[in-house]
Amino acid sequence: MSQTIPVDVLILGGGIQGVTLMRQLIPEYSVILADDELGDAESLHFHGYFSSGWNAANPQAAEIYRTAAQHWHKELANSGVNSRITDFHAALTPDFLKTVEGNWAGAAIPSEEVELPEIFDPDGLPPNRRFRFPDDLVFDGAAAYLSVSEPMRKHIYSGRLASFQLAGSGIEQVTLDIGGRSCEVRPELVISACGAGNAEVIRQLGVAEEQVQNAQLVRPLHMLLARGPNIPPVSAFLIDLIVMYHPLEGGEGLWILTLNPEVPKFKAGVVDMRIPPEIENDLLCASFKRLSSAMVAFEAWAQGCQWSVYAGWKTDAPGPDGDLLVQLEYPTPYQLDDFGLQNFLAVWPNHWGLAANVAEDAGKWVRTKLKSCHPQPGADSGLPPGPGIGHPIENRWQSQELNWQSWEGFARKVGYHD
Repeated sequence: MSQTIPVDVLILGGGIQGVTLMRQLIPEYSVILADDELGDAESLHFHGYFSSGWNAANPQAAEIYRTAAQHWHKELANSGVNSRITDFHAALTPDFLKTVEGNWAGAAIPSEEVELPEIFDPDGLPPNRRFRFPDDLVFDGAAAYLSVSEPMRKHIYSGRLASFQLAGSGIEQVTLDIGGRSCEVRPELVISACGAGNAEVIRQLGVAEEQVQNAQLVRPLHMLLARGPNIPPVSAFLIDLIVMYHPLEGGEGLWILTLNPEVPKFKAGVVDMRIPPEIENDLLCASFKRLSSAMVAFEAWAQGCQWSVYAGWKTDAPGPDGDLLVQLEYPTPYQLDDFGLQNFLAVWPNHWGLAANVAEDAGKWVRTKLKSCHPQPGADSGLPPGPGIGHPIENRWQSQELNWQSWEGFARKVGYHD
């Protein structure tokens, strides 16, 4: 019979949310974290931009994002991760400004009205005013993730959840598959920090299907990628198109172009996050159309770049409308739910800007439930040695495996015609 390993807290999910929560708890509690795709979490597909001003859709959200900006400024400064790759400029519509300007003032979020960089043509956009936010962050998500997770790597395991064993209204035992080996863990508390992947976790707990569906709200995400020596070191939000700059080796730069279109809407339901969505050429063409309308001499510039695309999933927490990330009309931009279980908590989405806030709230929940009962599992616990986060971690949109193409070939492939 296999050994059962006691632990105070088991965290399922190794993205930025899981490791941030683990770091907060591990001084007080014994904690282990398991994830079957370490180094490939959805949060590592992050484009590298975090704004307090852009997300301030209501007073509570504004305060949450302002606090998060302060946290990450301090975090990145202490870790030595570059958090000022470029400034970020935002073109905002009058209707949007009516919603957010009062929230900026209420949350003391600094803003400056400025002109867009010369490469952009503001007259090619709908009516707008342009701003920058001094507390905005632009950084390398992979480097920041490593700085948070590395000190805890020996307690982070590459493995997947196999099953739960319930007793009454709580979880008694969890079976993990770690490196092909079945490990029985008896946690006092279980936290699912799997972002939108929470849906599959709570389904195993026998939760009502409607609640399972609402625990995962997703829509396809397409990141259009351009690289080359002529990529302007500029980042911007152009009404509905995010333009993110990252430096590459050899004097090249990278632009990540992410459209926030009105369609497709977020949909509730269980999606296997490991399987990317089909690439939708209409979304890529819409991205090109927005960029060409807002950029000076777009066609000549595009011919000097190599092009590719990454398709993944954009996720969000439940709210009252069907277009959550765009409207942000719900008061708290993240969700914590125990689903009626005494020793289980699900937190989502897995989001850089919210990780510290969610970890603080989840940490308060842990402290109301538990005083440390067990020592940190060691080499004699029965857990196989974990690889932790020791292997290289890379954002997918910077992967060397991407299929880069010339402008003519890529535009023809996706059906774009100026």
